Amino acid sequence: MTVLTATYTPRVITSPAHSTNTNDINRFQIEENAMAAISPRKSAFLRQACTIAEPVQFKAASPYCLPGRRSLALAALLFSPALFGAGCKHTARGTGDARKSPDTANATPSAAGPTSSAAVAASAPSADAGGAPGPTSALASAACAAHCYRWLSVENPKFPAPVDTLQERFPTPPGYQRVAVAPGSFAEWLRGLPLADKNTPVVNNSGATVFSAEDDYVAAVAAIDVGAGDLQQSADAIVRLNAEWLFAYDRQDAISYRSASKLDMPFSRWAHGQRLIASGSNVFWVVKGKPKQPTYEDFRQYIDAVMLWTNNISLATRATRVSDPKQLSAGDFFLQTRGKGHALLVLDVAQKPTGERVALLGQALQSPAQSFHVIRLGRATAWFSMRPPNPVLTPHSDAFSWDELSRLEPKSTE
Repeated sequence: MTVLTATYTPRVITSPAHSTNTNDINRFQIEENAMAAISPRKSAFLRQACTIAEPVQFKAASPYCLPGRRSLALAALLFSPALFGAGCKHTARGTGDARKSPDTANATPSAAGPTSSAAVAASAPSADAGGAPGPTSALASAACAAHCYRWLSVENPKFPAPVDTLQERFPTPPGYQRVAVAPGSFAEWLRGLPLADKNTPVVNNSGATVFSAEDDYVAAVAAIDVGAGDLQQSADAIVRLNAEWLFAYDRQDAISYRSASKLDMPFSRWAHGQRLIASGSNVFWVVKGKPKQPTYEDFRQYIDAVMLWTNNISLATRATRVSDPKQLSAGDFFLQTRGKGHALLVLDVAQKPTGERVALLGQALQSPAQSFHVIRLGRATAWFSMRPPNPVLTPHSDAFSWDELSRLEPKSTE
């Protein structure tokens, strides 16, 4: 495996009015070609701009309908109290932000604040009642969804309409209960992840079908866009979801990822007007504007820029390894850096009183970029048995070892 190294040359970052010559900026001089660390399709985009986890008995979900993003009247008729309950406990900001559009207004974090996905209550199971906070209005639920899953409220959406959530779609198998998760955690946010209709296929960034809705290994497709160009691949999808969670909770200072050349790419620098600039094999930060309160559009531009330079190896340098399989939590992921590499996200975990665990797993395969989707091992169930140290076998990838289990902890910037 080639290890990329970088030599830091201290420089003063210039204002836009000054020269952006490489002698005047704070940069990383890449000693090896950084383009070799990203997929050929990503580099083309840049140039243009084990045992099988045994199935367990599956129990069919009750049909619930998610409030439509464009019709509160429809939401009022079809609202289920459990909808989006687990994913967010935000309330809208005060009247000072009343004029902001839903996709630019900032969310207010819960009193507990967001925590790591590992922040669970001693792995104790919770009642599988959907995790709802109690009866609430359709209007409040729609506002929560717009703040917790910010892409739902963008203009001219390029994603399938949401109809329910991960927790609604996939009740636990008999005898299992979802494990308790901390309020505001990545695990809780993933539990409320919006899902598209059951007849939705997995598509690539061009809209072409990759896997049909009837595919034996596709359990559900997330109601989220594939992103710009051919960028949101495998590990990038985990970066995107993790960043969306942190942005929804106003934790912009904790959003930071790493390039294949080991350059830290915190969102705070983007918010201060700096941008990632590529020049041949080099990538560096340069001031291109003034600091401002970032909007969701700014965040999405940042994520697209980040995904251009991230891959499985760079995610491994940013992630923390989970050494004890008993600490498995939603939000953790299996990360392969060998071969073509792949990343598999743990979306939810359920447990029996005797300790046996099952998990829902999601992925977006490597190039071309494609819909993030929940996988299944045949049509019987989407719940995979977790039996360490036995490796986990999933469709379209090599066996995942428990030595590859990792997680992303929120990171404060300097």
